[in-house]
Amino acid sequence: MIDDSPLRIDTHHPDPGTVALTVTGDLDFETADELVDHAAPLITTGVRTIRLDVSGLDLCDSSGLSALIHVNQDAQRVGATFVITGVTMQLMRILEVTGLDTVLGVDPAPARREAPLATHGRIDAV
Repeated sequence: MIDDSPLRIDTHHPDPGTVALTVTGDLDFETADELVDHAAPLITTGVRTIRLDVSGLDLCDSSGLSALIHVNQDAQRVGATFVITGVTMQLMRILEVTGLDTVLGVDPAPARREAPLATHGRIDAV
């Protein structure tokens, strides 16, 4: 079976107690549940830290933001820390405008790439 999802999620465990997820592609209405469903069983395994690298995202709409909130809440329920890394300037602007930069754990280190991040409808966020 070929996976034709516009979102790719890679998982690794850099050290005991930490799970690192890397997302690439589009985190939107069609794919947001994939992230939540992928993260949920990992969170319940007793990890202390969930790191989500979003530097490979091309698009993040309101459903994508909702997925980030959901994963954060799931992590908090079990006493784990959720940290978003690789945040581009465009995504950071979206997080700031929505106030999510104060709710979600965001690593302040800049993303390695600064490609345009589109919002729903493929309009570049500024």
